[in-house]
Formats: sequence, C-alpha cells, structure tokens
Amino acid sequence: MKYEVVIGLEIHAQLSTRTKIFCGCSTAFGAQPNTQVCPVCLGMPGTLPVLNKQVVHNALKMGLAT
Repeated sequence: MKYEVVIGLEIHAQLSTRTKIFCGCSTAFGAQPNTQVCPVCLGMPGTLPVLNKQVVHNALKMGLAT
C-alpha cells in the first residue's frame, strides 16, 4: 500500500458583520444567552438560510489580500 502525504491549512477568522452568515440575527457581543437566535440558526425543519453577501465580500477580500 502506498501513501501520499497531503498537508492543508485551515484558517478561522471572525468577520466584522452586523448579522450572521446564514440569517439576519445580530452578532452583537454581550447579549443575553439565546437571544440572538432564530429558526434558521437552530436548524429547524422547513427553514431556508439566506447567505449574507457582506460576509462573502469580506471573506473574498481577506482571501485575496497579499
């Protein structure tokens, strides 16, 4: 059996947006627990997420930065 080494890099970054990536819930720091959630955040059946365009824009800017 022959093995091939594959090395990857995973980066986590907190983007400065006012809402979450897949719903319109706030991302304000310091709020009471469980107050910034909705059915989409909770993954409830029948809910459909909507992608936050600002998150995509910020992530692309970060990824393309040199």
